[in-house]
Amino acid sequence: MKKLVFVFLTISAFASGQSVSHEGNAETGFNSGYSLEQSPNTKWVLNSIKALEALDTVTYKSFYAAEVKFHDNLEEKNLTQNVAFLKALKANGISVKFEKVAPIWEYVHKNKNMKEANNYVISYQYAALTKGNKTVKVVISAVDLIKNGKIVQEWLAYDTAGIMSLFK
Repeated sequence: MKKLVFVFLTISAFASGQSVSHEGNAETGFNSGYSLEQSPNTKWVLNSIKALEALDTVTYKSFYAAEVKFHDNLEEKNLTQNVAFLKALKANGISVKFEKVAPIWEYVHKNKNMKEANNYVISYQYAALTKGNKTVKVVISAVDLIKNGKIVQEWLAYDTAGIMSLFK
C-alpha cells in the first residue's frame, strides 16, 4: 500500500507541474520546464491507447522502444510481459474500451545542462473492460517518458482487482 501511495504522490507531483515556466537555472535545473496541451507526443500516446483498445499487439509494440520499462503499479515489466497481458485479455474474451482520456498533456523538463529535455506525457485514462455481460471500469493514471519518438518508460497506477475478476 505504501508503494501505491508513493506512485500517486509521484504522479501528483507531475500533475502539479502544469504551470508554464520558461525560466531555467543551468546549475540546479529547477523551474526549467513547460507544459503543452497538445503535441506530437500526446498524439503518440493516444494512438498507442487505440492499439491497446484494439488488442493489436503488433501495432501496440511499435509505439515502444525495445528496451522499454513498464512500472505497472510499481511492478517492473518489459515489453514482452506487457504484450503477454494483452494477449491474455484477448484469449479470455475480454474487450477493452477507453471511454475517455482526459486530461492529457506533455511536460517538457529541461535537464541541468539546459540542452536536453525529458518529455513526459501525463494522462488519466478511463477504461471499461468487458467479458460477457460483466463490465469493470478502471481509472488509470499514466506517465510516459518519450525519447527519440518511442515510449521508453511508462508508469501506471490503477486498481487491478476488478480486472482480475474478469479472468474467473
